[in-house]
Amino acid sequence: MKKAYSIRVYGRVFNVGFRRYVHRYGLQCDLVGYVENDYGNDCVHIEAEGDEKDLDRFTLLVGEGTPYSYITDMKIEAAEPTEKYTDFQEIR
Repeated sequence: MKKAYSIRVYGRVFNVGFRRYVHRYGLQCDLVGYVENDYGNDCVHIEAEGDEKDLDRFTLLVGEGTPYSYITDMKIEAAEPTEKYTDFQEIR
């Protein structure tokens, strides 16, 4: 069953390779969507769509972070799958 999540990750997530880390695991988990820095809200924003089990695995990996990141909060909201994405992208 296809699901979608809108995820916001707060903490030390800028300039520590966090977007690249999320991008890699988005691809490995067979998800579509994107990851981008959201400087206005001081977080990294992720839109991800895929099978529920893949999304659950992905959110666990994202929550672990990189060795240089420090996650203070992660907000996950269910969203409607748009099916407009064809792959998982890192937006710079």
